[in-house]
Amino acid sequence: MAKTKHILVFIDWYLPGFKAGGPIRSVANLVGRLPFHFWIITSRYDHLSSEPYPDIPPGEWLERRPNEHIMYLERGAMNPALMNKIWMEQPFEHVYFNSLFSREFTLRPLAYFRRKGMMKKVILAPRGMLKSGALSVKAPKKKLFLFISRKLGWFKGLTWHATNETEATEIRSFFGNDVRVRVAPNLSQMPDQQHSAPPKKKGVLDLVTVARVSAEKNILGGIEYIAKLEGVEKVNWVIYGTLNENHYASSCRKAAKSIPFLHLTFAGEIAPVHIPEILSRHHFFYLPTLGENYGHAIAESLICGTPVIISDKTPWQDLKESGAGWSLPLDGNAFVEALHFCADMDDDEYKVWQISAQKRGMRIADDPDTISANLKLFSRRK
Repeated sequence: MAKTKHILVFIDWYLPGFKAGGPIRSVANLVGRLPFHFWIITSRYDHLSSEPYPDIPPGEWLERRPNEHIMYLERGAMNPALMNKIWMEQPFEHVYFNSLFSREFTLRPLAYFRRKGMMKKVILAPRGMLKSGALSVKAPKKKLFLFISRKLGWFKGLTWHATNETEATEIRSFFGNDVRVRVAPNLSQMPDQQHSAPPKKKGVLDLVTVARVSAEKNILGGIEYIAKLEGVEKVNWVIYGTLNENHYASSCRKAAKSIPFLHLTFAGEIAPVHIPEILSRHHFFYLPTLGENYGHAIAESLICGTPVIISDKTPWQDLKESGAGWSLPLDGNAFVEALHFCADMDDDEYKVWQISAQKRGMRIADDPDTISANLKLFSRRK
């Protein structure tokens, strides 16, 4: 019988945290779907939180599931002595980093493995941080970091985890064509139970979004598309997510108030466990985003049977052909046309799209090629 692999994971924020969004869910789904033992080292604080998680002691291994142990650290606790202690406790086959720029949970521990000559054990997921949109934030600092890291060979010898071919190309463009890159799409979790959306009324749009409220998600653009609708009785749009930029949220509220048939609600942050139920209780997932490396909420929406209306700046393409929704260019006409089509649906028409969306979602969740690619990610290096 083959020995179960032990994987050491470093991630800035992890469960029960949720404010950092997709990266947490990416690792949680990896742990939930693969037959390995995961040992996760993370912060004792959620993203942007000043208070630690209640009733969670720092610096101890805590068992969340039989295959999942988590150590929560105080800020600044990562050091060589701790790394030595962890490495001596358990022989890990692989070490997985879930960030490119994190000082505490990538650069410091990575330096330890580099000094020990163990880079062949290391896997690093940049999680979309090499996309042009992500690099445009604090651009000079990030460009300098990338230049220095290449020059000094900080990432030499490790394996890069790309979630799609586009990200693989981005990695090679920064670190060279000879680097080792493995493509393994993100895994999705199945909902524990199914919920039903209310009947779809002709002339009414019920939209939901699960995303950070920021310019990158193009919420303001989404409002502008809605403003161009004609002959629509009512549009309800509920957005769940962190208000990252208060001035941007204020601009969105102001724009929405000028549209008499639009009722926009910022419902605040939501824990991942509640997302499937929320998605299922609305008719369409709406996100005219400027770019997504993956988009867990998009996948979860399809799995729940909620058709999506999104931009074409995500990996989710060919949605209309499968009756699962729309993947559209950031062109007002394309979005307005799709929104009109959705508003005009009655309940019988909507149910056809709902069933098709769920079929597409189930294919995503149960894709054997995706599972296989993630298993190969942790196969032995030559």
